[in-house]
Amino acid sequence: MKNIILIIIVFGVTQGNAQWLNKTSCNKKAEVIANKAIDHMSNLEFLIALGMAKAALVVDDNCGCAKLTIAAISSNNENWGSQKEKLMSIGRNNLSLEEQAWYDYLMTPRNKRSELQKRAVKKYPDSPIINYLGTTTQDFNTYSDFAAKFPNLSAFAHNMLSYGYMAGGTFGESNPEMAMTHIQKSMDMHDGPNVYDSKAEHLASLGNYEEAAQAQLKAIDYGVFASPYRLKARLYFDKMNSEDIGKALMNAQIEMQDAILERDYSKYKKFEHDDIEVTTGDSNLNPFYIYTKDNLESSAKMTWDSFEFDNMNVYFAPDMKSAAITFNADGSYTMNDTNETVDYATRGSSFWTATDDGWKIIHSSWSPRKGKTGIPSNE
Repeated sequence: MKNIILIIIVFGVTQGNAQWLNKTSCNKKAEVIANKAIDHMSNLEFLIALGMAKAALVVDDNCGCAKLTIAAISSNNENWGSQKEKLMSIGRNNLSLEEQAWYDYLMTPRNKRSELQKRAVKKYPDSPIINYLGTTTQDFNTYSDFAAKFPNLSAFAHNMLSYGYMAGGTFGESNPEMAMTHIQKSMDMHDGPNVYDSKAEHLASLGNYEEAAQAQLKAIDYGVFASPYRLKARLYFDKMNSEDIGKALMNAQIEMQDAILERDYSKYKKFEHDDIEVTTGDSNLNPFYIYTKDNLESSAKMTWDSFEFDNMNVYFAPDMKSAAITFNADGSYTMNDTNETVDYATRGSSFWTATDDGWKIIHSSWSPRKGKTGIPSNE
C-alpha cells in the first residue's frame, strides 16, 4: 500500500516534467518515475536517483532506463565495482533504441566513450540523455550548449556553469554574481540537495562561512541520516569558529604539558587516542621515539622549577581535521645529582587531529633555541 501511495505522489508531482528519453522500454507510470531518477542522477544526487529508479522498477520490472540509471551510478572499477555486472543483467534487445545507445556507452571503455557519444548524438540529436553524456568539465561550453538545447532539463548544467564562473579562467575572471545567478536558475528548475551544497562551496570560497553553513544545512535537510553533506557542514561551522578552536587547542597543549611535568598519567591520558601511537622528539636532539605511559612516569634526572609557553600559534589543515601548534618554551630545571640549575629555552611544535573523542595529540618535536639549552641527554 505504501509503495502505491508513493508512486501516485511521485506521478502527480512529476508528470509535467520534460523527458530525458524520447522513447523508453518502461510503461507510462514507471517512465515518469525513471525520468525523475535520471534528473537526480544528472544533478549528482545518486542516492536519491537510486531510490527513484528502484521505485520505477516496482511499477515496471522491465523498465530499462531505471536499470541503466542504477548501473550508471555504480562503480565501473574492475576490482570492486558492479557496473558491468548490472549492465550484463539487462537484456539489450528489450531496450528502446535510445536506451541501447546509453547501454552501449556504459559498456564502452572510458577512453573510447567520447567518439561513441558523438556518433550517437548524430543519430539521436534530440535525445537529452545522449546529449547529456557529452557534457564534461573539460569544456564548460558543453553545459552552455546543453542548457540552450534542453532548457527544461538544464538544472545540472547551470550548477556546473556556476563553477565555471566562480573559479575564473573558463569565462574570464571570477564572477561570483554570475555564479550565483546560475545557482538560482538550477534551484528554480530542480528540487534537490546538491545545488545547496554547490552554493555553500561558493560562499565558503568567498570566506562567508556562516551563510555557507546555512546553505549546507538545507542540503542535509533532504535526508538527515547519514547525509553525504554533513562533513561540509561541520567544516563550515569549524571555519566559523576557528579562533575558538585554536584557543582550545593551545589550552590543551598547556594542560597536557602540565600533566607531563607533574608525571600524572591520569591527567595526560585524555589527550591520547587508543588507536594513535604518539611520537616525539625531545630537545636533547636524541632520536624520535614513541611516547608511552612508561616514558611519562619514568624517574627524572631533573626537577622543573618553572616552565612557560609563549608565542603560540595554531595552523589548521584545510579540512579542519588536523592542526599544528608552534610555540616557544622557557623555564629552568635543577639537576638532581649535582643540584645545578639550568636555564631552559626551546622552540617546539605539536601535531593534533580531530577524532570522534575530541582533539588528540599525534606528534611533538622540540629543539633548543639558538645558543640555548634543552633537556639533558638520556645517554
